[in-house]
Amino acid sequence: MSCNKLHRGPRRTLVTTAVMVTLAAASIAGAIGATGAPDATGVAAETVMPKFGGELRLRGEAFDNILDLSDAGDDSYQYWRMRYRLWADATLREGLRLYLRFGNEYRMGVYSGAGSVRDAESRVSLDNGWAEMSDAARGLSLRFGRMDLHFGEGFLICDGTPADGSSSAYFDAIRGTWWKRGGLSVDLFTAKLTDEGFGTPVRDEDLHGLYAKRRQIEAYVLYRFKRGATVFQAGKPWEVPSPRQRTTALGARWAHLPDAGWRAAVEGAYQLGRFEDAFDAGPGDDGNARRAFGGYARAGWAADCCWRPAFEVGGLYLSGDDPGTARYEGWDDFYGEWPKWSELLIYTFLDCATRVGDEWTRSDDAGAWNNLTAVWLEGRADLAPKLTVTVRGSVLGAPEATGPGGGHNRGTLLAARADWTRWRGVALQALGELFDPGDYYSHAGVYYDGQSVYGDRAWYARFQIVTTF
Repeated sequence: MSCNKLHRGPRRTLVTTAVMVTLAAASIAGAIGATGAPDATGVAAETVMPKFGGELRLRGEAFDNILDLSDAGDDSYQYWRMRYRLWADATLREGLRLYLRFGNEYRMGVYSGAGSVRDAESRVSLDNGWAEMSDAARGLSLRFGRMDLHFGEGFLICDGTPADGSSSAYFDAIRGTWWKRGGLSVDLFTAKLTDEGFGTPVRDEDLHGLYAKRRQIEAYVLYRFKRGATVFQAGKPWEVPSPRQRTTALGARWAHLPDAGWRAAVEGAYQLGRFEDAFDAGPGDDGNARRAFGGYARAGWAADCCWRPAFEVGGLYLSGDDPGTARYEGWDDFYGEWPKWSELLIYTFLDCATRVGDEWTRSDDAGAWNNLTAVWLEGRADLAPKLTVTVRGSVLGAPEATGPGGGHNRGTLLAARADWTRWRGVALQALGELFDPGDYYSHAGVYYDGQSVYGDRAWYARFQIVTTF
């Protein structure tokens, strides 16, 4: 969820989508049958039939106060989200692979302040559609089209469509990969996120990256450029800027994450570039220099017997902008705007209200995860066959006291999750989170109509069932 849904696929009916998938499958099957190339003996190679599959996910969500952290407002939601995906995967001939996936997600439910909510059921889009040419002998591959990109734990590269929730996560990209024995691989990629040249209100946004990995060590260089003048997203009663910026991130990751035994991972990145958030900022305005840092570390232990108990301790630091300097120190989370730290807080950070500073006209948190510290303790165990229960407690802070309350304490967060995979191809999950805000959001004794402002507890709950076939 975010302030605006900027990324929407083409609007098509369910019947049209079914026809498209059928025609695509028929085309793939026909192409395979027609391109069976002869082998070294001159005999036609055996036809490889395409693989087909899909997924259905029903998710029920409910929450209260997570947008404004205040009982004085009314931001209670209860709704259902249905997502379905159909895919086809085919090797047309040796060294040539084609993958297509169509997806759709719609929502039905109630918003207590505005009655029922029902999204149109026809937002069907090509969720993935790419071709890959590869040469296994030389360790080279080239993939181009619409694809998912995910590196490491998704710290910076994971969600290519951050404005549509969990509906999709694709990038329109070109990705070249070189690999060799010994676990060394190098990825070079470029992606177009949006383009204002097609009559949309969004601006040009491009991503370029180099990512290298050798066994447990990863290193990367990423560059993102949001061109054009600063765009302002309408809020009530504020306007939140979507700044024009260009950012280079230099980072590295080390991970040792076996299924059992001692586990640890650490990742950090330094960012530099230019950032502008002024109302009159435009292409001719060079903005402020960006200097930011972010990273996390976690370690724990997992058993491979009995209830498979496990524990983890971890910490997170994402720099915030210091208003007393001419530079912009706020962390740019690139395409890591998915709820990896909290399902609840992703709404709070993107709600166009609690994420802005006292001026109410500039964004101190220009992204989902920014100006945040966290220390957590997590425990996990299998309480029954195929039933895993996880409990986590986190203490949250802010490097810069730029919130409405003027403090550094964001608050405490408690979360519990249960995952049940008793049946093959079926996964059930229940999740609950409770957030108690600190003085970053509100000073004690600040009230509005008898209710505390930006300081009331918030909760989030979710139940979902996913079936794959």
